[in-house]
Amino acid sequence: MGIELRIGEIVVPVELNGSAAARALAARLPEALSMSVSSVGCCGQLPFSLPHASADVHPGWSDGDLNYKPEGDWLALFFDDERNSVRYGGQVTVGHAVGPLDALHSLSGTHDVRIELSK
Repeated sequence: MGIELRIGEIVVPVELNGSAAARALAARLPEALSMSVSSVGCCGQLPFSLPHASADVHPGWSDGDLNYKPEGDWLALFFDDERNSVRYGGQVTVGHAVGPLDALHSLSGTHDVRIELSK
């Protein structure tokens, strides 16, 4: 199932995986979130928790991953530093971007992000 993250003028298509967390996220869309941009990704706190299996929790990410962090209900789209990401535990991958991520490198600060199902 496909979703889109709309960060200002930037639209990032993401293909969700079949996990319980991904299905639950899709069922709650559309959703608006405030996300802060860092050097590695865009991250914001969901106003709800997503169900997940303990076997789905892992350290790190691959560039392009959309991850959920159950501790704090954080959702993040990562676009850089996968080589050093293993030091960040408690990640549940719910999907992966299917388009280029270059435009995200130019962002900074906090943005209102709309997450919705792809049309």
